[in-house]
Amino acid sequence: MAGVDDCLVVGNLDLDLESKCIISVNRSCKTEYITACGEETEPLEGPSIVSLRITGYASSIMWSGKAAKAGVSIPYIQKYDCENDKIYFICNGRGQSYTAGVGITLVTLYKSVKGKCDMLSASSTSGPATIYTLQSQATGYGMTYTGEPFAFVTDPNGTTIDVGDVLGGTYYLQSFGLDCQPGQLPTATYSLVAGIEDEDT
Repeated sequence: MAGVDDCLVVGNLDLDLESKCIISVNRSCKTEYITACGEETEPLEGPSIVSLRITGYASSIMWSGKAAKAGVSIPYIQKYDCENDKIYFICNGRGQSYTAGVGITLVTLYKSVKGKCDMLSASSTSGPATIYTLQSQATGYGMTYTGEPFAFVTDPNGTTIDVGDVLGGTYYLQSFGLDCQPGQLPTATYSLVAGIEDEDT
Protein backbone atom coordinates (compact mmCIF):
# COMPACT_ATOMS: atom_id res chain seq x y z
CA MET A 1 0.00 0.00 0.00
CA ALA A 2 1.09 3.58 -0.49
CA GLY A 3 3.50 5.03 2.04
CA VAL A 4 3.43 8.47 3.70
CA ASP A 5 5.51 10.08 0.96
CA ASP A 6 3.62 8.47 -1.94
CA CYS A 7 0.81 10.13 -3.87
CA LEU A 8 -2.42 8.69 -2.46
CA VAL A 9 -4.33 8.29 -5.72
CA VAL A 10 -6.25 5.13 -6.56
CA GLY A 11 -3.95 4.38 -9.48
CA ASN A 12 -1.05 3.96 -7.03
CA LEU A 13 -2.94 1.62 -4.68
CA ASP A 14 -1.47 -1.88 -5.03
CA LEU A 15 -3.87 -4.50 -3.64
CA ASP A 16 -1.80 -7.36 -5.11
CA LEU A 17 -4.92 -8.61 -6.92
CA GLU A 18 -3.75 -8.20 -10.50
CA SER A 19 -6.01 -10.96 -11.84
CA LYS A 20 -9.11 -9.39 -10.25
CA CYS A 21 -11.00 -6.38 -11.59
CA ILE A 22 -11.86 -4.44 -8.41
CA ILE A 23 -14.00 -1.29 -8.57
CA SER A 24 -14.03 -0.22 -4.91
CA VAL A 25 -12.66 -1.27 -1.51
CA ASN A 26 -13.65 -0.05 1.94
CA ARG A 27 -11.98 -1.43 5.05
CA SER A 28 -12.52 -0.29 8.64
CA CYS A 29 -12.13 -1.67 12.12
CA LYS A 30 -13.95 -1.17 15.39
CA THR A 31 -13.18 -2.10 18.95
CA GLU A 32 -16.03 -2.92 21.31
CA TYR A 33 -15.97 -1.75 24.91
CA ILE A 34 -17.61 -3.65 27.75
CA THR A 35 -18.95 -1.85 30.80
CA ALA A 36 -19.53 -3.90 33.95
CA CYS A 37 -23.11 -3.42 35.12
CA GLY A 38 -23.45 -1.10 38.08
CA GLU A 39 -19.74 -0.31 38.40
CA GLU A 40 -18.34 3.21 38.21
CA THR A 41 -15.20 2.07 36.37
CA GLU A 42 -13.61 2.62 33.01
CA PRO A 43 -15.01 0.31 30.34
CA LEU A 44 -12.98 -2.78 29.47
CA GLU A 45 -11.58 -3.16 25.98
CA GLY A 46 -13.35 -5.95 24.09
CA PRO A 47 -12.83 -7.60 20.73
CA SER A 48 -11.72 -5.73 17.61
CA ILE A 49 -13.35 -6.57 14.29
CA VAL A 50 -12.31 -5.70 10.74
CA SER A 51 -15.05 -5.04 8.18
CA LEU A 52 -14.27 -5.18 4.46
CA ARG A 53 -16.54 -4.29 1.53
CA ILE A 54 -15.35 -5.09 -1.99
CA THR A 55 -17.09 -4.45 -5.31
CA GLY A 56 -15.73 -5.87 -8.55
CA TYR A 57 -16.81 -6.92 -12.01
CA ALA A 58 -18.48 -10.33 -11.96
CA SER A 59 -17.84 -11.00 -15.65
CA SER A 60 -16.20 -9.47 -18.70
CA ILE A 61 -19.37 -10.07 -20.74
CA MET A 62 -21.84 -7.19 -21.09
CA TRP A 63 -25.29 -7.99 -19.67
CA SER A 64 -27.83 -8.03 -22.50
CA GLY A 65 -31.01 -9.14 -20.72
CA LYS A 66 -33.40 -7.32 -18.42
CA ALA A 67 -32.15 -6.16 -15.04
CA ALA A 68 -31.47 -9.06 -12.67
CA LYS A 69 -30.13 -9.48 -9.14
CA ALA A 70 -29.03 -12.20 -6.75
CA GLY A 71 -27.77 -12.25 -3.19
CA VAL A 72 -27.16 -14.13 0.03
CA SER A 73 -26.99 -13.09 3.69
CA ILE A 74 -25.13 -15.32 6.16
CA PRO A 75 -25.80 -14.97 9.90
CA TYR A 76 -22.97 -15.27 12.45
CA ILE A 77 -22.87 -15.38 16.23
CA GLN A 78 -19.79 -13.60 17.60
CA LYS A 79 -18.22 -14.92 20.79
CA TYR A 80 -15.30 -13.26 22.54
CA ASP A 81 -12.71 -15.29 24.48
CA CYS A 82 -11.32 -12.68 26.87
CA GLU A 83 -8.71 -15.08 28.31
CA ASN A 84 -7.05 -15.52 24.93
CA ASP A 85 -8.18 -12.14 23.50
CA LYS A 86 -9.73 -13.82 20.48
CA ILE A 87 -13.11 -13.54 18.78
CA TYR A 88 -14.89 -16.54 17.28
CA PHE A 89 -17.40 -16.36 14.44
CA ILE A 90 -19.96 -19.16 14.74
CA CYS A 91 -21.87 -19.64 11.50
CA ASN A 92 -25.62 -20.11 11.74
CA GLY A 93 -26.12 -21.86 8.39
CA ARG A 94 -25.62 -21.33 4.67
CA GLY A 95 -27.70 -18.14 4.69
CA GLN A 96 -30.86 -16.90 3.05
CA SER A 97 -30.50 -16.33 -0.67
CA TYR A 98 -32.50 -15.08 -3.62
CA THR A 99 -32.46 -14.55 -7.36
CA ALA A 100 -34.54 -12.00 -9.25
CA GLY A 101 -34.85 -11.99 -13.00
CA VAL A 102 -33.76 -14.50 -15.62
CA GLY A 103 -30.49 -15.52 -17.24
CA ILE A 104 -28.19 -15.42 -14.20
CA THR A 105 -25.82 -18.31 -14.90
CA LEU A 106 -23.20 -17.34 -12.31
CA VAL A 107 -25.46 -18.18 -9.35
CA THR A 108 -27.10 -21.40 -8.17
CA LEU A 109 -29.18 -21.60 -5.01
CA TYR A 110 -28.35 -24.55 -2.75
CA LYS A 111 -32.05 -25.06 -2.07
CA SER A 112 -35.00 -23.19 -3.56
CA VAL A 113 -38.02 -22.45 -1.43
CA LYS A 114 -41.47 -22.86 -2.94
CA GLY A 115 -43.28 -19.67 -3.69
CA LYS A 116 -42.07 -16.49 -5.37
CA CYS A 117 -42.64 -12.79 -5.00
CA ASP A 118 -41.94 -9.88 -7.32
CA MET A 119 -38.91 -7.63 -6.84
CA LEU A 120 -39.65 -3.97 -7.49
CA SER A 121 -36.92 -1.34 -7.83
CA ALA A 122 -37.96 2.21 -8.76
CA SER A 123 -36.50 5.67 -8.16
CA SER A 124 -37.47 9.07 -9.53
CA THR A 125 -34.22 10.80 -8.56
CA SER A 126 -33.18 10.89 -12.23
CA GLY A 127 -36.62 12.04 -13.38
CA PRO A 128 -40.00 10.47 -14.13
CA ALA A 129 -38.73 8.82 -17.33
CA THR A 130 -36.30 6.60 -15.35
CA ILE A 131 -36.77 2.90 -16.07
CA TYR A 132 -37.92 0.75 -13.15
CA THR A 133 -37.55 -3.02 -12.77
CA LEU A 134 -40.22 -5.52 -11.85
CA GLN A 135 -38.88 -9.07 -11.77
CA SER A 136 -40.04 -12.38 -10.38
CA GLN A 137 -37.97 -13.24 -7.28
CA ALA A 138 -37.20 -16.72 -5.99
CA THR A 139 -35.98 -17.19 -2.42
CA GLY A 140 -33.78 -19.99 -1.19
CA TYR A 141 -31.08 -21.24 1.12
CA GLY A 142 -27.35 -21.17 0.41
CA MET A 143 -25.58 -20.21 -2.80
CA THR A 144 -22.88 -21.24 -5.25
CA TYR A 145 -21.25 -18.33 -7.10
CA THR A 146 -18.87 -19.04 -9.98
CA GLY A 147 -18.13 -15.50 -11.15
CA GLU A 148 -15.39 -12.98 -10.42
CA PRO A 149 -13.65 -11.54 -8.51
CA PHE A 150 -14.06 -14.24 -5.79
CA ALA A 151 -16.08 -17.42 -6.39
CA PHE A 152 -17.54 -19.22 -3.37
CA VAL A 153 -19.88 -21.93 -2.12
CA THR A 154 -21.70 -21.12 1.13
CA ASP A 155 -20.81 -23.58 3.87
CA PRO A 156 -22.82 -24.36 7.03
CA ASN A 157 -19.60 -24.02 9.05
CA GLY A 158 -18.79 -20.56 7.67
CA THR A 159 -17.89 -19.26 4.22
CA THR A 160 -14.37 -17.86 3.99
CA ILE A 161 -12.82 -15.78 1.21
CA ASP A 162 -9.11 -15.05 0.82
CA VAL A 163 -8.62 -11.50 -0.47
CA GLY A 164 -4.82 -11.53 -0.35
CA ASP A 165 -2.27 -10.37 2.20
CA VAL A 166 -2.55 -6.63 1.52
CA LEU A 167 -6.24 -6.53 2.52
CA GLY A 168 -5.78 -8.84 5.50
CA GLY A 169 -5.96 -12.42 4.23
CA THR A 170 -9.02 -14.54 4.98
CA TYR A 171 -12.41 -13.11 5.95
CA TYR A 172 -15.87 -14.53 6.65
CA LEU A 173 -18.53 -13.70 4.06
CA GLN A 174 -21.50 -11.91 5.67
CA SER A 175 -23.43 -10.90 2.58
CA PHE A 176 -23.10 -10.89 -1.19
CA GLY A 177 -24.98 -9.16 -3.99
CA LEU A 178 -24.87 -9.58 -7.77
CA ASP A 179 -26.27 -6.75 -9.89
CA CYS A 180 -26.88 -7.17 -13.63
CA GLN A 181 -27.98 -4.08 -15.55
CA PRO A 182 -28.68 -3.95 -19.31
CA GLY A 183 -25.70 -2.74 -21.35
CA GLN A 184 -23.29 -2.89 -18.40
CA LEU A 185 -20.83 -5.36 -16.93
CA PRO A 186 -22.37 -7.26 -13.98
CA THR A 187 -21.00 -6.25 -10.57
CA ALA A 188 -20.49 -8.31 -7.42
CA THR A 189 -20.36 -6.81 -3.93
CA TYR A 190 -19.03 -8.64 -0.86
CA SER A 191 -19.39 -7.69 2.81
CA LEU A 192 -16.75 -9.49 4.87
CA VAL A 193 -15.67 -9.61 8.50
CA ALA A 194 -12.70 -10.90 10.50
CA GLY A 195 -11.21 -10.68 13.96
CA ILE A 196 -8.39 -8.14 14.22
CA GLU A 197 -5.96 -10.94 15.07
CA ASP A 198 -6.47 -12.33 11.56
CA GLU A 199 -5.14 -9.14 9.97
CA ASP A 200 -1.49 -8.89 9.01
CA THR A 201 -0.45 -5.80 10.97
